[in-house]
Amino acid sequence: MSIAIPFFQIITGINVIGFYAPILFLALGVGKSTALLSTILTNFVGTFSTFISMPVVDKIGRKILFLSGGIQMFWSQILVGGIMVAKLDDHGEISKGYAYIVLVMICVYVSGFAWSWGPLGWLVPSEIFPLEIRSAGQSITVAVCFLFTFIIA
Repeated sequence: MSIAIPFFQIITGINVIGFYAPILFLALGVGKSTALLSTILTNFVGTFSTFISMPVVDKIGRKILFLSGGIQMFWSQILVGGIMVAKLDDHGEISKGYAYIVLVMICVYVSGFAWSWGPLGWLVPSEIFPLEIRSAGQSITVAVCFLFTFIIA
């Protein structure tokens, strides 16, 4: 479980969004400054959404947060992919309205990660291990997380 959680945390694709968000927004046909501002917006949404999980995690439970965040991320990415497949023309351009819908859906995706898989991917593995081996176990968890980040990126 301590290896599976960081694996699935990285497989959600959050690092791809984080690394390539400006390129994605440029591909949508917005200008360079708008692409950078959109990236800043998604990072702000992620930072703000992380604070949502803090008071909620013990009240509603880790499993519900994992599942609901995963569902939110899944459907927002389905919508992003569907819009891009349906609305990109032969020249690789999309209308501004659809570009902003994609931006909103990416913010929804980042928000879903930030209040679920983001913080819980670090919290749950640390709670699994007994106190005597917690530091070694968490070191393995972090190494797995960085390994999969390296592979994905």
